[in-house]
Amino acid sequence: MMQGLRPPSVMALCAGMALQACASVPQPAVPAAFFVAPSQGSAAVQALIREQERQVQTCAAARSCPRAHYLRGLAALYDDRTVATKHFQAALAAAPDGPYAASSRYWLELLRDGGNESPRDTTLARATERLVREVLEDEAAIRQTAARLPESRPADAQAIQSLKRQLKERESKIDELTHQIDALKRVDQEVKDRVKPSRPAN
Repeated sequence: MMQGLRPPSVMALCAGMALQACASVPQPAVPAAFFVAPSQGSAAVQALIREQERQVQTCAAARSCPRAHYLRGLAALYDDRTVATKHFQAALAAAPDGPYAASSRYWLELLRDGGNESPRDTTLARATERLVREVLEDEAAIRQTAARLPESRPADAQAIQSLKRQLKERESKIDELTHQIDALKRVDQEVKDRVKPSRPAN
Protein backbone atom coordinates (compact mmCIF):
# COMPACT_ATOMS: atom_id res chain seq x y z
CA MET A 1 0.00 0.00 0.00
CA MET A 2 2.85 2.38 0.86
CA GLN A 3 4.63 1.60 -2.44
CA GLY A 4 2.04 3.47 -4.47
CA LEU A 5 2.52 6.71 -2.52
CA ARG A 6 4.80 9.41 -3.88
CA PRO A 7 7.61 10.67 -1.62
CA PRO A 8 5.77 13.94 -0.73
CA SER A 9 2.73 11.92 0.28
CA VAL A 10 4.87 9.65 2.43
CA MET A 11 6.43 12.69 4.09
CA ALA A 12 3.04 14.26 4.70
CA LEU A 13 1.78 11.00 6.21
CA CYS A 14 4.80 10.77 8.50
CA ALA A 15 4.46 14.40 9.54
CA GLY A 16 0.80 13.87 10.32
CA MET A 17 1.59 10.79 12.40
CA ALA A 18 4.31 12.71 14.27
CA LEU A 19 1.92 15.57 15.02
CA GLN A 20 -0.68 13.13 16.27
CA ALA A 21 1.91 11.50 18.54
CA CYS A 22 2.95 14.91 19.92
CA ALA A 23 -0.64 15.89 20.50
CA SER A 24 -1.21 12.73 22.52
CA VAL A 25 1.66 13.54 24.92
CA PRO A 26 0.08 14.88 28.13
CA GLN A 27 0.95 18.51 28.85
CA PRO A 28 2.13 19.41 32.36
CA ALA A 29 -0.87 20.43 34.42
CA VAL A 30 -0.98 23.74 36.27
CA PRO A 31 -0.84 22.91 39.99
CA ALA A 32 -4.17 23.35 41.77
CA ALA A 33 -2.66 25.34 44.65
CA PHE A 34 -0.82 28.65 44.25
CA PHE A 35 1.12 28.22 47.50
CA VAL A 36 2.40 24.98 49.00
CA ALA A 37 1.74 24.82 52.71
CA PRO A 38 4.72 23.78 54.85
CA SER A 39 4.42 20.14 55.88
CA GLN A 40 4.42 21.01 59.59
CA GLY A 41 1.65 23.55 59.09
CA SER A 42 -0.64 21.81 56.59
CA ALA A 43 -3.24 20.88 59.24
CA ALA A 44 -3.31 24.48 60.49
CA VAL A 45 -3.73 25.77 56.94
CA GLN A 46 -6.68 23.41 56.36
CA ALA A 47 -8.25 24.67 59.59
CA LEU A 48 -7.83 28.25 58.36
CA ILE A 49 -9.47 27.33 55.05
CA ARG A 50 -12.48 25.86 56.88
CA GLU A 51 -12.73 28.93 59.13
CA GLN A 52 -12.73 31.33 56.20
CA GLU A 53 -15.35 29.23 54.41
CA ARG A 54 -17.59 29.59 57.47
CA GLN A 55 -17.08 33.37 57.41
CA VAL A 56 -18.14 33.54 53.75
CA GLN A 57 -21.30 31.59 54.54
CA THR A 58 -22.29 34.10 57.26
CA CYS A 59 -20.89 37.32 55.79
CA ALA A 60 -24.23 38.73 54.60
CA ALA A 61 -25.54 39.00 58.16
CA ALA A 62 -22.40 40.82 59.28
CA ARG A 63 -22.28 42.95 56.08
CA SER A 64 -18.66 42.01 55.57
CA CYS A 65 -18.74 40.03 52.33
CA PRO A 66 -15.90 41.83 50.49
CA ARG A 67 -13.52 41.09 53.37
CA ALA A 68 -14.85 37.56 53.84
CA HIS A 69 -14.42 36.74 50.15
CA TYR A 70 -10.96 38.32 50.10
CA LEU A 71 -9.75 36.28 53.07
CA ARG A 72 -11.36 33.14 51.62
CA GLY A 73 -9.46 33.83 48.41
CA LEU A 74 -6.21 34.08 50.37
CA ALA A 75 -6.97 30.78 52.11
CA ALA A 76 -7.80 29.13 48.77
CA LEU A 77 -4.30 29.97 47.48
CA TYR A 78 -3.19 26.94 49.52
CA ASP A 79 -5.88 24.71 48.10
CA ASP A 80 -7.35 25.56 44.70
CA ARG A 81 -6.53 28.54 42.50
CA THR A 82 -9.91 28.25 40.76
CA VAL A 83 -11.66 28.73 44.11
CA ALA A 84 -9.28 31.60 44.92
CA THR A 85 -10.14 33.28 41.62
CA LYS A 86 -13.87 32.95 42.32
CA HIS A 87 -13.58 34.61 45.74
CA PHE A 88 -11.28 37.43 44.60
CA GLN A 89 -13.76 38.14 41.82
CA ALA A 90 -16.58 38.13 44.38
CA ALA A 91 -14.68 40.55 46.64
CA LEU A 92 -14.12 42.85 43.67
CA ALA A 93 -17.75 42.64 42.54
CA ALA A 94 -19.06 43.34 46.06
CA ALA A 95 -16.96 46.50 46.45
CA PRO A 96 -15.18 47.60 43.22
CA ASP A 97 -13.69 50.63 45.00
CA GLY A 98 -13.38 49.04 48.44
CA PRO A 99 -10.23 48.40 50.50
CA TYR A 100 -9.79 44.87 49.08
CA ALA A 101 -10.38 45.71 45.42
CA ALA A 102 -6.80 46.59 44.42
CA SER A 103 -5.29 43.54 46.10
CA SER A 104 -7.98 41.29 44.62
CA ARG A 105 -7.10 42.62 41.15
CA TYR A 106 -3.40 41.87 41.69
CA TRP A 107 -4.14 38.33 42.83
CA LEU A 108 -6.43 37.77 39.84
CA GLU A 109 -3.63 38.89 37.52
CA LEU A 110 -1.11 36.58 39.18
CA LEU A 111 -3.54 33.65 39.10
CA ARG A 112 -4.32 34.34 35.45
CA ASP A 113 -0.58 34.26 34.67
CA GLY A 114 -0.39 30.77 36.17
CA GLY A 115 1.80 31.68 39.12
CA ASN A 116 5.04 30.70 37.36
CA GLU A 117 7.93 32.18 39.28
CA SER A 118 11.15 33.55 37.86
CA PRO A 119 14.35 33.37 39.95
CA ARG A 120 14.09 37.10 40.65
CA ASP A 121 10.70 36.99 42.36
CA THR A 122 11.08 33.78 44.33
CA THR A 123 12.05 35.64 47.51
CA LEU A 124 9.11 38.00 47.14
CA ALA A 125 6.76 35.07 46.58
CA ARG A 126 8.00 33.37 49.76
CA ALA A 127 7.64 36.58 51.75
CA THR A 128 4.12 37.04 50.43
CA GLU A 129 3.19 33.44 51.28
CA ARG A 130 4.40 33.91 54.83
CA LEU A 131 2.45 37.14 55.23
CA VAL A 132 -0.70 35.54 53.80
CA ARG A 133 -0.43 32.74 56.34
CA GLU A 134 0.14 35.22 59.19
CA VAL A 135 -2.88 37.31 58.14
CA LEU A 136 -5.11 34.23 58.12
CA GLU A 137 -3.77 33.10 61.50
CA ASP A 138 -4.23 36.56 63.00
CA GLU A 139 -7.76 36.80 61.63
CA ALA A 140 -8.64 33.47 63.24
CA ALA A 141 -7.05 34.56 66.53
CA ILE A 142 -9.00 37.83 66.53
CA ARG A 143 -12.29 36.02 65.96
CA GLN A 144 -11.55 33.48 68.69
CA THR A 145 -10.57 36.22 71.15
CA ALA A 146 -13.64 38.32 70.34
CA ALA A 147 -15.90 35.30 70.80
CA ARG A 148 -14.45 34.51 74.25
CA LEU A 149 -14.32 38.00 75.74
CA PRO A 150 -17.36 40.00 76.97
CA GLU A 151 -18.10 43.21 75.09
CA SER A 152 -18.20 45.26 78.32
CA ARG A 153 -14.47 45.13 79.10
CA PRO A 154 -12.73 48.22 77.59
CA ALA A 155 -9.24 46.73 77.94
CA ASP A 156 -10.28 43.68 75.93
CA ALA A 157 -11.87 45.87 73.28
CA GLN A 158 -8.64 47.87 73.03
CA ALA A 159 -6.62 44.66 72.63
CA ILE A 160 -8.89 43.49 69.83
CA GLN A 161 -8.63 46.89 68.10
CA SER A 162 -4.84 46.68 68.37
CA LEU A 163 -4.87 43.23 66.78
CA LYS A 164 -7.10 44.52 63.99
CA ARG A 165 -4.67 47.37 63.30
CA GLN A 166 -1.82 44.86 63.05
CA LEU A 167 -3.93 42.79 60.68
CA LYS A 168 -4.55 45.84 58.47
CA GLU A 169 -0.81 46.56 58.39
CA ARG A 170 -0.07 43.02 57.25
CA GLU A 171 -2.78 43.21 54.61
CA SER A 172 -1.15 46.40 53.31
CA LYS A 173 2.21 44.62 53.20
CA ILE A 174 0.61 41.77 51.24
CA ASP A 175 -0.77 44.33 48.78
CA GLU A 176 2.70 45.83 48.37
CA LEU A 177 4.47 42.50 47.86
CA THR A 178 1.76 41.23 45.52
CA HIS A 179 2.12 44.39 43.45
CA GLN A 180 5.90 43.92 43.31
CA ILE A 181 5.55 40.30 42.15
CA ASP A 182 3.10 41.39 39.48
CA ALA A 183 5.46 44.18 38.33
CA LEU A 184 8.40 41.74 38.14
CA LYS A 185 6.37 39.33 36.05
CA ARG A 186 5.48 42.15 33.66
CA VAL A 187 9.15 43.19 33.36
CA ASP A 188 10.21 39.57 32.72
CA GLN A 189 7.56 39.25 30.02
CA GLU A 190 8.68 42.49 28.36
CA VAL A 191 12.30 41.27 28.37
CA LYS A 192 11.25 37.96 26.81
CA ASP A 193 9.25 39.79 24.14
CA ARG A 194 12.22 41.99 23.22
CA VAL A 195 14.80 39.21 23.01
CA LYS A 196 14.85 37.62 19.57
CA PRO A 197 16.67 34.36 18.79
CA SER A 198 19.98 35.01 17.04
CA ARG A 199 20.57 33.51 13.64
CA PRO A 200 23.09 30.65 13.50
CA ALA A 201 26.44 31.54 11.93
CA ASN A 202 26.89 30.26 8.36
